[in-house]
Amino acid sequence: MKNGSLSIVLTSEYFKIILEKVHEAFMSKHNLVKLPKALQLYGYGAYNDNKPSLKKDFEDIGSEFINGKYLYDKSREFEKGKPIIKLNQHYKDIILLYLGYDDFKYFLDDHKTSSIEYEKQYDLIYRDNEDRTYYYLNYYFGEDNTILKGQTIISNNWKTIQHIFIYPLDDGTFREHYSNGSIKRQGDTITIKTNTLSGERYIDGASEIYYIGHKSPSHLNYLIGTYCTFDIFTNSVAGRSILEKCESKQVMEEQSKTPFIPPYIALEIRNKRIVNNSFVPRNALELSSNSPYASLYGKLPGTYELIFNYDTGFKETLKFKILDTNYQIITLTENVYIEKDNIELLNKGSVINFRFSFSGIIALERVNIFFKTYFLKNESGKQEGVFSGIDNENRLINGTLTVNYVQN
Repeated sequence: MKNGSLSIVLTSEYFKIILEKVHEAFMSKHNLVKLPKALQLYGYGAYNDNKPSLKKDFEDIGSEFINGKYLYDKSREFEKGKPIIKLNQHYKDIILLYLGYDDFKYFLDDHKTSSIEYEKQYDLIYRDNEDRTYYYLNYYFGEDNTILKGQTIISNNWKTIQHIFIYPLDDGTFREHYSNGSIKRQGDTITIKTNTLSGERYIDGASEIYYIGHKSPSHLNYLIGTYCTFDIFTNSVAGRSILEKCESKQVMEEQSKTPFIPPYIALEIRNKRIVNNSFVPRNALELSSNSPYASLYGKLPGTYELIFNYDTGFKETLKFKILDTNYQIITLTENVYIEKDNIELLNKGSVINFRFSFSGIIALERVNIFFKTYFLKNESGKQEGVFSGIDNENRLINGTLTVNYVQN
């Protein structure tokens, strides 16, 4: 990139440095001890043309009209926390000349802050404009409930992507499925839209989104995100995906066809998938195989008191309620917070399974609870059940429990 002929993209850190240097040069040029107010400093609105302003200074350098409010607007973007600030070609060139530079690279070299900030700014201008190709292994929990991996190739200054999904076959060979798409950066994320070949034409494929922070994506060894697409059985699916950077195309190709999945990947990917089967329900009872038991689910809202009877003789009590509007679980036990919860009807709606993770003053850390749904036939009732889990001293526990229920 020839920086002298293009606009420039600055990190907030380096925009701050440039703005401070411009202010310093302005004060030195006009022998000022403090900066004037914004209107006069930048030269816009009801400013005095007979007094010093950056607009006047900049117009003295070049022959073109200077919009004094432009730099003020950029300073406001910085004050509001915008991470990336762009200066147009003319303003960039004028500012560099005002500071005594003819190329931003020399300014950058003279004003190195931390190595991280310097590298981030350098990449925005130079490395990200080089047409380099990056190779990744992509991992996701796929068809047949297995962790699958494939190849991802990113090129054209992080604008173009190709996924090659690899499916192992029983005879030891592989079937490959290709999709091609475009990448768009939006703040601290990148979004990907792909097309996939169907018959003799390309159709819309997956949508993906990855969080990258405010870093240059080419420096990231891992990208963690989500996808939404159709699987090979035409079911609509969504889930978590991880891209792991490879040193070369050869490494990517070799590792993508080995059966080994690193444990740090399996830990994050396994079972992270939602599948909607390809059918159109005719009524509410056909939404899924659980739909016929919706009437039982509708009776879950109410107030619950669970008494945990440990095998050691210890007892613990938890009270909570399930709202009848959105089925949210609200703890009623003082100084106890339910961090995670899950409700599931099992065995054709005959068993309730509660799963809780706690924080606060309670002897339980995590618990799995089972009891029958018979009590739901009445507005209140008492039911016996069983539980197992982990206590707050990391011991494995189990026992029986008593459920006292009052319907909302």
